[in-house]
Formats: sequence, C-alpha cells, structure tokens
Amino acid sequence: MHLHNTKRVALSLFLCFTILSCKKETGKLLLENDNEEQQVLDSIYLYANQIYFWNDRLPKYTNFNFKKYTTGSSIAKYSHEIFDLTSYALNPETGKSFEFNPDNVFEAKFSTIISKSNSGSQNNYSLTDLGYNYGITLVAVGNSAIYIEYVIKNSPAETNGIKRGMKVEEINGRKSENTEDFYKYVKTAFDGDKVELILNGKPNAYKSEKYTIKRMAYIADPVNMVSILKINNINIGYISYLKFSSPKGRDESLNNAFSYFNNEDVKELIIDLRYNGGGDILTCENFANLVAPQSANGKVMRKEKYNTLMQKGEATLLTKQPILNDDGSPAFIINGRTATLADGDYSINANTSLFKKTAGLNNLTRVYFIVSKKTASASELLINCLKPYMDVKLIGTRTTERPADPVKTFGKPIGFFPVKIKSYSLYLSLFQNLNANNEGNYFNGMSTNITADDDVETDFGNIEEKGLRSALDDMAYSPKVAAVKNKALESKSATGGNISNVKREVFGAGELQELIKSQFKLRK
Repeated sequence: MHLHNTKRVALSLFLCFTILSCKKETGKLLLENDNEEQQVLDSIYLYANQIYFWNDRLPKYTNFNFKKYTTGSSIAKYSHEIFDLTSYALNPETGKSFEFNPDNVFEAKFSTIISKSNSGSQNNYSLTDLGYNYGITLVAVGNSAIYIEYVIKNSPAETNGIKRGMKVEEINGRKSENTEDFYKYVKTAFDGDKVELILNGKPNAYKSEKYTIKRMAYIADPVNMVSILKINNINIGYISYLKFSSPKGRDESLNNAFSYFNNEDVKELIIDLRYNGGGDILTCENFANLVAPQSANGKVMRKEKYNTLMQKGEATLLTKQPILNDDGSPAFIINGRTATLADGDYSINANTSLFKKTAGLNNLTRVYFIVSKKTASASELLINCLKPYMDVKLIGTRTTERPADPVKTFGKPIGFFPVKIKSYSLYLSLFQNLNANNEGNYFNGMSTNITADDDVETDFGNIEEKGLRSALDDMAYSPKVAAVKNKALESKSATGGNISNVKREVFGAGELQELIKSQFKLRK
C-alpha cells in the first residue's frame, strides 16, 4: 500500500458530510428516497451498529423502532435515538446503562450529536467560548450569594482585574439574587457585547467596585495559575489547569510551567483540575510526560480499546469519512485516493502510547490532584495514566453534593472522534482508555481520598483555599509557608467565613465533556 502524507500526521478531523440510509427490506445502503431526517436517523443507527463501543448489545435494524421519533425538532429526534441506542449496554456494577446520566436521565452521558449551527455553544473545544466570551463563569452558592467561579487567563475579565472569589453584587444595574428569573436575566446580560458588574469580596478587600467588560476575541491560556510554595525548605509546585485545549499537544504555557518547576527544584506537585472537563488527548499525553517519573520512560502510558469490528478493520461505513486537513485537502493519499477513517488501524497495539520523557519533572514519587464532579475525560485519563507509576491522591472538592455524599469525578473513560452526517457531527462512544494495568472502568467516577468544600471565595493558589490546604495537610507539612512564588498570577492570602453549599447554580457556556482523538495510525 502506497501512503503519502500530504501535510502532517497529527491532524484535526474535518470530514466530509455523508448521508447513509437503509432500505427497510434489505438493509443496503443508499443515498436517496427517504427525507433528510429519516436519512440521519438511519445513519446514526448504521454507524452505531459498526463503530459504537458496545455495538454488540444493539438490536437488529429490523427490530429497532424508528417510527417513534416523530415529535420535536430534528436535533431532539436524533438525540432521542442516541439515548435509546445507548440504553442497551448495562453496567454490571450498577444495573444501569454505561451511559446513564444522573444529571439528565433522558440524555446519554457520553454520546451526542451536534449541529454545525449550534457547535459554538455546545461543543467548546476552545476556552474562548467559556463564560460567553468574557472569560468568567459565575456560581450561586447558598441562598443569596453569587461569586466569580473562575477567570480565564488573557480573557477580557482577566485583563480587567477580575478574580475568582469576587462576590457579584449587581449585573447591569440589577442586584444579584438566587432566583430562576435572575438566572434568565444573567444569560441575557452575558449574550450582549458588554456587561457591567459590581463586585466585592476577598480579592478586592471587600470593597465594592464597578467593572465593565466588553466581549472580544482572545487567545485563552488554559494554565490558570502556577505557583511554588516553599515549606520546610521543600518546594511544592501548584498548577491550576482549566482545559486540555491545545491542539495536537502543543502547549507552550504548560511546558513553560514545568520548566519553571524543574528550575526551582520542585519536590512535590499539586495539580488542580476541579473545573477541567477534558479536551485533546495529545495535550493530555504531553501533560503526563511532564509529570511522570523518569522510571516510566518507554513504558505503557495508555491504550485505546475499540470494539471487535473496529479492531478487525471491518467498519466499512468509515469509508464515507475522508481524513482531511484543516483547509479541506486530503491528509493522506493511498494508491491515488484520499484516505478515510476506514484506513485507520484500531487495534490495541497500534493505539498504545508509551511515555516519552524529554522534559518536566523526573523524580516525583507522588502527585496530588484537586478534582470535582466536573473533572472529566482527559483529566481523568491523566490521573489514570499515572496511577501505575506514582502514588496518586485525589482531593475531592464538594460542589453540589450533600455533605454526607462522597465526591467523585465525572466518570468518562470513553473517547471519540466526530463522524459527519450532513450538517451534524455525531459523537458516539468509540473507545475505552486503559492504563498500563488495564484499568479504566471508572464509568461512575473516580473515588477521592479526601473531601473538602469548594471555597469559591478564595482564589486559586491561596494556601487558605480548602482544596490546596487539604493536600498540604495530607503531605504532613507545617501550615507555615516560608514563601509563595507565583509564576502566572498573583494571589493574596486572606481569611473569611465558610460558605454553606445550600444551593449552587453555575452560569457559563455549556460544554461537551471531551476526550477527543485527533491523530490516527493507518493500517499497513
């Protein structure tokens, strides 16, 4: 087989729009007859039947009732079908679907479909869409308080001096309140080109100030905070990371952070992923290489396990999905034709990644992660990859959980890549990520070792912040800190009252919990 890579091996998927339909009596593919909605419904089933991770649990085409999808919008019908298809594979540990979604029992936890026209609000592969392009998310805590949950570096909010922990007193002249009516008002306000906030709280010494933020384009930095705590002459690194958003693993700010840690002889590391919903797998691999000890070099980092049909290279419908470069040109040419996803090698051997230590810290024996129920996908993958080689401890920050409930991560060991169907991107659960010990069954979330409240009054990197404090306490270091060196942002230590998690609502652009594959190996 002749293979020619026209531009690069690591590539983003821009696949052509393909419609598959099925003759009801024969099951043969065709590109005509049915209306568009029926074609898309057929295509979703047909792709699932070949590439869905649990495809062996699906009913036969003739036994699947397509006629039930008659009400609602097109996207609602497709989502309903996906939900039904994902309901067949049951997790023996729970007796419920592997894709059971406790936050919305009528929606699949992982698999979804996104329209091109709606991709900006639902499919955030970049931090630029979070916080409605202002670079902040708001959180309502208790009965009468709204706070800045986090601020994205380089965003309009960050350049205007807004910090996590500021209390929102007013938005566009209206006093904050924890009511559904006000929540709707907040959404409308943040849909505009400008928003005015009156803020108070710890970061500005409890002094009310007015901030005017204008919506604008910016290059978001996922590294939110980098600092070094010096305790008992031991340097402890802290990094807050909001998104595995750098395409193809190129993350200069992350690399610079670990170069800084290495130069400062960091001996302990705390990684804050409490709001990190995932992202690009290659960025996750880069992060893992920066953290793992030198002894892991050359050993298994992770494995991707596809269904049997995919592993055998028999998912023939993927011939309808060409692999293209960002500009639409063929990424690979095989014997004079454009390579398709059907040319991919989905065997476990071809999808096993090894540690490649070229930078970062070399001698860590343990690492602490600060997590929450929002910690998902690539974040969980990073944790899982390191477990066979390090002592990994999880600090669970309580957000919406009741005080007696355990804190777990989101629970998404599943990854995917998009399949294009007309103007839609179909994301089906395609592969399970396993570590060197073949562990990867955290469908219900990863259990945490220690629980702490998510104190949104306190900025990241502040030693009074409860997640960070819990990690330091578990390290058995003295609470007295000799020095704090902040690489990215300054943080000021302050004390304040505890927040009672009576009610908590988050305002911000919704996002897909991602574990996106962007690089493929072709079959030889």
